[in-house]
Amino acid sequence: ILLWDHFLTLHDEIELIWRAQLSFPKLLFLFNRYAVPTCLIVLTYVVRGQANERGLPTDSLQSCQAWFGVGIIIGMVSIGTSNFLILLRLWVLWDRRTRLVIVTLPLFLITQITAIVCTTYVVSSMMPFMIFEPYLQSCMLTQKVNFVVLWAPGVIVFEVMIFITTWWNALDQPLSQHTKMTKVMYRDGSIYFFVSGRLRLLNLILSIISPLSLIFLGVFFIWSACNVTLTRLIINLRRAA
Repeated sequence: ILLWDHFLTLHDEIELIWRAQLSFPKLLFLFNRYAVPTCLIVLTYVVRGQANERGLPTDSLQSCQAWFGVGIIIGMVSIGTSNFLILLRLWVLWDRRTRLVIVTLPLFLITQITAIVCTTYVVSSMMPFMIFEPYLQSCMLTQKVNFVVLWAPGVIVFEVMIFITTWWNALDQPLSQHTKMTKVMYRDGSIYFFVSGRLRLLNLILSIISPLSLIFLGVFFIWSACNVTLTRLIINLRRAA
């Protein structure tokens, strides 16, 4: 799904993103656009033991530990950059009101710092229970790790705040010069929060109730779907701007 949508939106990306002036938001978008599929492809290749099957000079257990850790870190960074891109569009929607920036920016920083601490904790606590199963040619955990702290602070809390702020702006009747972009933000933004919020909530629930063998059941699909919805939202906002 992720690669197919990438090809479908490649023309819009070239027209609306690549030809735009170099900026920090543009770099964040391109990081999400290309780091996520690259990471997913590499994780699938290494975690399934394909590197060893092809005789590459790598230790399976070390590959599992390294790439699971790298995958979690890149995943949390991609979520953080996605949230910041949404926050930037929200500031534009509110005409960069100083009070809004003062309130939302510290909250964003607090949630992301908390997410970094939680990510470090999860990765470090996961490593001792990571093994490579030679018969299945797959990486797996021998014991459940507390993944709840990975999703709750920097993901759910911040997204709820952004969703409430967006609809507060809708009730506050935004400025007319932003009407077209505002409609896109409300329409596609609602889809983004509906899809990503529920998928990440599903991830949270699975990490709590699922057996050890199914703990990563939806991770790759959810990560891909969230990336697709973000890409669609940003491209449509750029088209409306």
